[in-house]
Amino acid sequence: MIRVMQQKRWFCWAMLSAMGLSIVAAQSSQQEKQPYNILLIAVDDLNSWIGAMGGPAQTPNMDALAARGRLFTNAHCVTPACNPSRTALMTGQRPETTGQYGNPGNFRELPGGLQRVTLPQFLQNKGFETVAAGKIFHQPAGKGKTPNVLSDPESWTHQNPNNVGTGGHDVFLDEYGQARWLEGAMRKDIKGNAGAPYLTKFGVWGITSETKEETADWQNARFCADFLAQPQDKPFLLACGSFRPHSPQIVPKEFMDKYPLHQVQAPVFPEDDMKDLPAIAQTNFSSEFVSWVKRKGQLQLAMQAYLASISYADACIGEVLNALENSPYKNNTVVILFSDHGWQLGHKDRWEKYSLWRQATSMPLIISYPGMPSKGAVCEQAVSLLDIYPTVLSLNGWSLPEYLEGLTLKPQLERPGARRRQPAVVTFPQGNHAVIQGRWHYIHYEDGTEELYDQRLDRGQYYNLITQKRAGKIKRRLKVSLPQ
Repeated sequence: MIRVMQQKRWFCWAMLSAMGLSIVAAQSSQQEKQPYNILLIAVDDLNSWIGAMGGPAQTPNMDALAARGRLFTNAHCVTPACNPSRTALMTGQRPETTGQYGNPGNFRELPGGLQRVTLPQFLQNKGFETVAAGKIFHQPAGKGKTPNVLSDPESWTHQNPNNVGTGGHDVFLDEYGQARWLEGAMRKDIKGNAGAPYLTKFGVWGITSETKEETADWQNARFCADFLAQPQDKPFLLACGSFRPHSPQIVPKEFMDKYPLHQVQAPVFPEDDMKDLPAIAQTNFSSEFVSWVKRKGQLQLAMQAYLASISYADACIGEVLNALENSPYKNNTVVILFSDHGWQLGHKDRWEKYSLWRQATSMPLIISYPGMPSKGAVCEQAVSLLDIYPTVLSLNGWSLPEYLEGLTLKPQLERPGARRRQPAVVTFPQGNHAVIQGRWHYIHYEDGTEELYDQRLDRGQYYNLITQKRAGKIKRRLKVSLPQ
């Protein structure tokens, strides 16, 4: 009897000891587990024309990333302009909160700006090294003695001191600083010594005399590739920004050669496309420029150069992704590729961005991380760039601060069909909004006029359905998400 009791006591002691050792081991494992590194790849002014989204651009590196990650085919910016879009993404807050609605200005100088914690700053507080090359915030660091203030130096432990894009812009300008192909058109817009208006100066396309290796975007990509080849003693956020395909669309010859002009199909738009739009949406500052692009026979050339610029950006991205693949960090790094908004080439008489239509608001968003399920599957739910900040935190198991206004995409990363109840909301300019959810894209202008498009049947958004009987119920449901 005594022996049996001793055996029971020994068995209980052994079980408790094993349980204690297991708990200690689990705690030790948790403490030793390193958070995911983050590789952010920002592509300026990239619309949805990449190969993985069925577009005409040759983008093997972005396509390969989509094949091993999650491609969001219905992702939208917060604001279709560089500065407010990137501010929203990096702060996790909408322009109604930050006050940053347009390209001019610095969100840090607006009320509450100095207290805003950007994604890189949050990661710094978690012990991360934060390193940037190229354009991540509204401006790159530049080559000056101190980084450009619009690169938000407080967000980075180090920035690559370099410019962005490609050289050779001046060759394409006349003595007035305007595009030579305009042949003096729109010269009336030059007032005093103010210089040529933006589009007439930067709306050019052609071949740079620089080699690929001499261009700034390539050098920034190489900087990031070299960083990944070096041992790092801290977890890191590495942000690499490609300025192309942003204007001017000037690239090395090897990329233009990928698109022989006779094979390039210029966009074709319905002649009556503008008839069902409200007056407020008929024109903007770029509409006259679009008319000259068409009259001067430049649309096909512009299309060729835009596609070539996308392929050039893709090659730069390939340098970084190949370096990651050959680095010791490939099994512990989240890759997030995005653009700050879309891009228009004459769509609805618009050039570049600055509108609430899908062509300007939508862009590729690809997220890949080690061990993610359903690799290569796409998510068609409407999502926002506002969701990137909370997603990074969720993937590392951190709780979300209350100041974040987006949603984590972790459910869609784990299951691409996971339902998302919150729509994507786009604002531009202040007081004008688009609400995108499921198949519907609703636009509400500050004067109360509206548009409604069926994304499933009308990807080009040529048919405004707002006057149809069924539109009432749809718009009432989406209208509740308009910012107040």
